[in-house]
Amino acid sequence: MHELPGNKSMSESRSALAGHAVILTLALALTILLAACSMGPQFNSEVEHTSLTLKPNDLELHGIGFLTPAAATGQETDKQSLSLMFAGELATVRPGVRVAALPEVLSAVNESGLAKEYKQMYRDYLETGILEQKVLQDIGNASGVRYLAQLSLAGFDQGGNKRFGFLGLRLVDTQKANMRVFMQIWDSETGRVAWEGAEEVNYAFDSSSEMPVTFKTIAEMTAREMFAVLPGADPELILASDDEYEQLN
Repeated sequence: MHELPGNKSMSESRSALAGHAVILTLALALTILLAACSMGPQFNSEVEHTSLTLKPNDLELHGIGFLTPAAATGQETDKQSLSLMFAGELATVRPGVRVAALPEVLSAVNESGLAKEYKQMYRDYLETGILEQKVLQDIGNASGVRYLAQLSLAGFDQGGNKRFGFLGLRLVDTQKANMRVFMQIWDSETGRVAWEGAEEVNYAFDSSSEMPVTFKTIAEMTAREMFAVLPGADPELILASDDEYEQLN
């Protein structure tokens, strides 16, 4: 029995379509495999710091409060969140330190009738980089701490871009964020800068979802790295949770 020419052509077409389907399936499997192999996060932190008068046990002995942070233009809405994250992280990694978060300090300032002085001190700081000693001392006394932290948010960026796709489908995106922070610790009794540090953190990971790196995530990372270099800190203990970065997403 002979196969009709038309049937032979149809058979060849089906065979070709089946071959194309196999190739597409293999290509899709390879793409997914490559995406899965690239899921590891990338984390980089650079910290520069100088310890002037702050000694290893000073924070445990005298406590620290957080002042209203400064922020670069366009980042003003993030500065209070930054302070919240830093205060929370410091209380976590240094449980022996009395930490007065920004709301507590502001409440103490207001209750003590120091609102006008605080406002003027903050304005002067933005212009001169100086925190007036008499006001600092009054704030420290009202808050029950000797040391006061002044944060400056120099920059925060987040975003993502396509890493792997197939037939127009976005399978894996790279989500990334960058944060730059400057922090000074002032001694309210002397009016001197006791410690200062500047840090830049970059974090990126591959994800099959479009969920970005949140401000909270990158701020907590930044705080943890900053606090690991403070006098009296145990870097191994503080940074032991670095593995959490790989499990965040």
